[in-house]
Amino acid sequence: MKKFRYPLELGVSLVLYLIVLILSLNYLKRDQIDYTVQIIVTLLPVLPCLLTIVSVVRLITRLDELQRQIQLYALAFAFTATAFASFSYGFLENIGFPQLSMFVIWPVMATLWGVGVAIGVWRYR
Repeated sequence: MKKFRYPLELGVSLVLYLIVLILSLNYLKRDQIDYTVQIIVTLLPVLPCLLTIVSVVRLITRLDELQRQIQLYALAFAFTATAFASFSYGFLENIGFPQLSMFVIWPVMATLWGVGVAIGVWRYR
């Protein structure tokens, strides 16, 4: 059962996220909602993301020392490479490149985390 704990925890958090997101988007389609209520409802989908944070941290605590080292390398790579990419693109926006939504940052970081894990696994094989 321990083998499936992380995928189960992550899956539950993602399903909850999707449910809350759909409900909040549908609620926001109503007319004349108080601005404070709009802010609260808009931010509700973030709450299940807290469960994602907990599941990732719990996964890291269950890893052996080598796997933790690989994850640290991968996260450092993803963090710094995302910072480099976002700053670089931010400068390009100054000369007319289209503005990107902040929603782009997480997929970039997640992809680079995966690349970092692959590099770390290859490095320590």
